[in-house]
Amino acid sequence: MGRNHRDNTHTADEKRPSSVDVARAAGVSRATVSAYINGTRYVSPELSERIEEAIRSLNYVPDPMARALKMKDTKTIGLVIPVISRFFTPLMQAVNEEAQVRGYGFLVSSSEEDPERERTALEVFVAKRASGILVVPASLENGELIRSIRDGGTPVVQVNRRIPGLSVDSVTSNNFNAAYRATMHLFGRGCRRVAFLGYDPETLSGEEKRAGYEKALADTGSKENLIVNVRDHDERGIRESLGAFLDCHGAIDGLIGSTQGKTAIALAVLKQRGIRIPEDIAVVGFDDTPWSPILDPPLTVVTENTFSMGQQAVQLLLDRIEGKRKGSTRNIVLEDELIVRSSA
Repeated sequence: MGRNHRDNTHTADEKRPSSVDVARAAGVSRATVSAYINGTRYVSPELSERIEEAIRSLNYVPDPMARALKMKDTKTIGLVIPVISRFFTPLMQAVNEEAQVRGYGFLVSSSEEDPERERTALEVFVAKRASGILVVPASLENGELIRSIRDGGTPVVQVNRRIPGLSVDSVTSNNFNAAYRATMHLFGRGCRRVAFLGYDPETLSGEEKRAGYEKALADTGSKENLIVNVRDHDERGIRESLGAFLDCHGAIDGLIGSTQGKTAIALAVLKQRGIRIPEDIAVVGFDDTPWSPILDPPLTVVTENTFSMGQQAVQLLLDRIEGKRKGSTRNIVLEDELIVRSSA
């Protein structure tokens, strides 16, 4: 190519155009350029047109991180979940999609149901100036920290679980009613000894479901409170706990798996022992999956719409961040759906 060839594309070594360059080209002050870009005060149509023309001619792109730091907002949402699992994938997808649409980045951290890891994740998001935080609480322990983060100016929304008595926004499922309906469904089809797998007193995840199960027992007059206590996410422990329970408590004719993972483990244990579904034990699982309707027999489930939960939670959070929603705490409760198939 000849020496007179000109390429308007900026090379890596060229200085990136700055707001000072835009101000000089538009014949205005840097403060006026900043006000126009950030919308912090009125800029006349004439000056706005000149600034816009300068931005186009210089190919000027505002530095989002520098802008965020000046405004003390990194345009980022933090999400703390108890475990990275298939159950939380739709929720994460919903948060990511809505955040992208509204111009926010998205970071996720897993607490592994450990309050200390949860505390660390929350503190890291605050230190990194996250615009807002979504949290699936692991336990009661960090309630005051979550409240203090909210009171310090960082909006927080609890998702999927809610700490009782904590006046912080939340979007949850009606787990009490879901477990109640599942239990009543089993009694309605003739079951009399219905077991509930499984309750972990160390976490928030099973408390409402346990209460719904026990309310159904009370309403049917059943004295058979058959709760299998487990440690969440401990596959080997859950398998062993269920096996020991079946050995000690004799024949049961109904079983509720309180999560997707526990249901899968229960199905494997029952198959290994040659226990037929639904002839010997009717089974209801929590959370629908692509494999639920193609099992033999197809699995009856209570399903939470975690995608909708994520959508509503992130919309509530963003509205708080952007000042579109103010005032009192909002607690949104979504109803689960009982999908009846051949297993129960």
